[in-house]
Amino acid sequence: MAAASAGFIFLLDRAALGSPIRFRVLFRHSAGLHDHAPLVIAGTPIGRVEAISPVLHGAPGPLAGEVGVAALVEIRGGDAWKVPANATIFVASRGPLSDRYLEVAPPTGTGEPGPAIRDGAELRGVDPPTLDNVLQHTWNNLLTFQQFVDTVRPELAALRTQLDQLRDHWIALAGDLRATGGITALIDAVRGLIAAATRTRDTALGGRAGISRLLATAREARRAIAEIRAALDLLGPELAAVTANLTQIRGHIAASDPIGRADQLLTGLRSALDRIDPLLAAATDLGDRIARGEGTIGRIASDPEFPEDTKELGKLIKRHPWKILERPPN
Repeated sequence: MAAASAGFIFLLDRAALGSPIRFRVLFRHSAGLHDHAPLVIAGTPIGRVEAISPVLHGAPGPLAGEVGVAALVEIRGGDAWKVPANATIFVASRGPLSDRYLEVAPPTGTGEPGPAIRDGAELRGVDPPTLDNVLQHTWNNLLTFQQFVDTVRPELAALRTQLDQLRDHWIALAGDLRATGGITALIDAVRGLIAAATRTRDTALGGRAGISRLLATAREARRAIAEIRAALDLLGPELAAVTANLTQIRGHIAASDPIGRADQLLTGLRSALDRIDPLLAAATDLGDRIARGEGTIGRIASDPEFPEDTKELGKLIKRHPWKILERPPN
């Protein structure tokens, strides 16, 4: 009587849960998967592997005729909706020495999961990695790295050569500064530059007044040249008329010789004026730049803070020369 009651309850539960659904998951190799391994989704077992059978070469199915294995999976009918027909199923384990089991993951892509799995369906599982695959991927990565090294090596060698040359130049520069007096010589050279600029402005150019006179003289000279050019332009037609009249005179005087010499004289005068005019323009521009405080001489001479900045630079070089040249060893 008790056995009959237990059997009735078992059949009643099976009827309530629905008929089991069986489907096959195909792999190229089982990778340690065995019979009765659970089928897990979100950490919860919903079925198990009933059997694992080989797939022969040329058999139809997701393996496209290749040799592999098929895991026959059974789940309860009420859990069929948890496994989409396009689900991703792979072999997983909780550790290196743990038993293998099947894990259900959502289908690839961003689309809808699709309909639930049906009885008798076949799914292509994700092949678990093998030692051969790991070694092959490692070898491919090593080859890629070797190609990268071979490509970069010439540029890296050239960069190292340039860095060595830069270091040699820096060492030579530091040695030259020490040999020529070092910081003191550098400060003296800066002071000499300031003194030379001041002398050029105050003595050779006569200070601001001298620069003003130079500019005035250059402007007067350019105006005089412009007047001479205008006079030459007026003289040109008159000379042409005289030449035309003289060609009509016959006798011992050749009309071409004196007129030619006069024309040559005017041409030489024009050429001399053409050479003088750019010089005066350059002198005017130079004087304007110096008066505005432009250029090396103008900036140094017109900047009242430059001597003080030079003194501060000298103090910095004396007290902390390593900030400009090189840091002393500890």
